[in-house]
Amino acid sequence: MENLFLPAWSLHHSEVMSIAVALLVAGLVGEGLARFTRLPRVTGYSLGGLLLGPALSGWFGAHDIATFRIVIDLALALLLFELGNRVDLKWFRTNPWIIPASLAEAGLTFIATFAVLRLLDATPGFAATVGAIAIGTSPTVVMRVATELRAEGQVTQRLYVFTALNVLYSVILSKLIVGGMHGAFRNDWSAAVLHPAYLLLGSLFMGAMIAVVFRLLRRCFDLSDEQAVVILFGLLLLSVSLLQVFALPTMLAPLLAGVMLKNSDRRPLQWPRQFGSIGAVLVILLFVLTGATLTAEAMVTGGIAALAVIAARVLGKGVGIALFGGVSGLSRRQVLALAVALTPMSALAFLLVDDIGKLYPEFGAQVGAVVLCMVAVLQLLGPIGVQWALRFCNESNERKA
Repeated sequence: MENLFLPAWSLHHSEVMSIAVALLVAGLVGEGLARFTRLPRVTGYSLGGLLLGPALSGWFGAHDIATFRIVIDLALALLLFELGNRVDLKWFRTNPWIIPASLAEAGLTFIATFAVLRLLDATPGFAATVGAIAIGTSPTVVMRVATELRAEGQVTQRLYVFTALNVLYSVILSKLIVGGMHGAFRNDWSAAVLHPAYLLLGSLFMGAMIAVVFRLLRRCFDLSDEQAVVILFGLLLLSVSLLQVFALPTMLAPLLAGVMLKNSDRRPLQWPRQFGSIGAVLVILLFVLTGATLTAEAMVTGGIAALAVIAARVLGKGVGIALFGGVSGLSRRQVLALAVALTPMSALAFLLVDDIGKLYPEFGAQVGAVVLCMVAVLQLLGPIGVQWALRFCNESNERKA
């Protein structure tokens, strides 16, 4: 009789044990790095993910990552919603050079990445897809490191805005490229036009609905109270679930909702303390799971190309920021800091690769071999770059806390 129950018990608790070990390992590595080396905790979380992933210990495998996709979506939705709430559209009118600088940075990143991959004999479609994903800056890394440093100032504010815009550029361009694949691979040119339009308009509608519901909740409840945690998480989880039901990208709607809320309701949003605490647990799992995506096969297949693309990406972002840095009010020191701070890649890139792989598995695997190697490197080094940049431009307030 006991043996009859043991398999079910083991199956039920295997996922719980995976999460428990992941939190324990990531927490210990992150705190150890922060205490003994003053490096960002999120670098430790990512390192924990690599240690637990299939490339090393094998504690997590590809199937496990798919199982915990909802955790990645929810954690990223939480951070994107908060990031969007930091984007004040009035700033674009006050400083009209922000948009040209952002477009130059994103455009040169795409061009440099595309050119390098074409030199490596990649097909135009492959180079364009990786280039679109490479535009994105990790909102998870930026938000967590800036929060940890209590950073404030010109570079920090621009970092938030450029990161939000890069998410928009990367997701929209990726979806347009996927639409082109419908025509190239399936000869379905109506889907090539209608599918991206559905994804973008659907995300805009869902973002507006999230913002409207959130405003209604703010009128009825004190969302800075600890009891609001249930309401906030419930809203975001429901939103992510609906986006999945309607096959919409889970990245755009929360970000757009945050931007709409910020610019339609001028009252400052006070997050309850417990919201940050529970969100931090989700973020730790987010870094662990994305860190665990790298396999030994991907390292062999995409390693050299990934390093070349990383170099091109850094160059593109640096030149783009430098072109408009002076006219937009940045010093040379601030230009360098902002360019370095925009380098991280993380869960956003992972989700874009995963979405492509669901539609075109073979092509998605080829893109993933390069992109996931880039994520593994920049998820480890990117937080260190953001930390250095915010300290370099004297916007870190960690010692004053």
